[in-house]
Amino acid sequence: MNKFNINTGKKIKNSKKELIGYTSSLSAAISYGISAILAKIIVGQITTPLIASSFALFFGFFTLSIIFHKQLMNIKSIDKKTFLFLFLAGLASCIGVGAQYYAMNNAPVILVAPITGANALFAILFGSIFLKKIEKITPLTIIGAFMIIIGIIIIILSRA
Repeated sequence: MNKFNINTGKKIKNSKKELIGYTSSLSAAISYGISAILAKIIVGQITTPLIASSFALFFGFFTLSIIFHKQLMNIKSIDKKTFLFLFLAGLASCIGVGAQYYAMNNAPVILVAPITGANALFAILFGSIFLKKIEKITPLTIIGAFMIIIGIIIIILSRA
């Protein structure tokens, strides 16, 4: 698949950076799959969704701080717009984790995980709205989004 730089219009090759992005995406998917199972066990047997999600976010922050401490920047050097985006991203992630833990407490993991995995649909939607200059939505992307929706419907109906 040919890719083009949207600023220059020149063809770009797949890069090491892009490969790292794909590998990181796969790692994220695996991690979210594991965390869904752990969340179900935790909220079903150990504690409430609020406590569980709070601890999960805390330990996630702590772990990332240790791993990436050399890359942390001085918070005073962050401009207001970037800080607002960081805040909103953190807030959205916090709401997402909390909602996932509440969902795990009230529904089967086999249903909750695919539905929460539909975040790709929202990334496509919001990307097409807010990142028009950076992200291009292709017909194949739209077909893939519909396939995600169909897959979720099939999983839900199989449990009915």
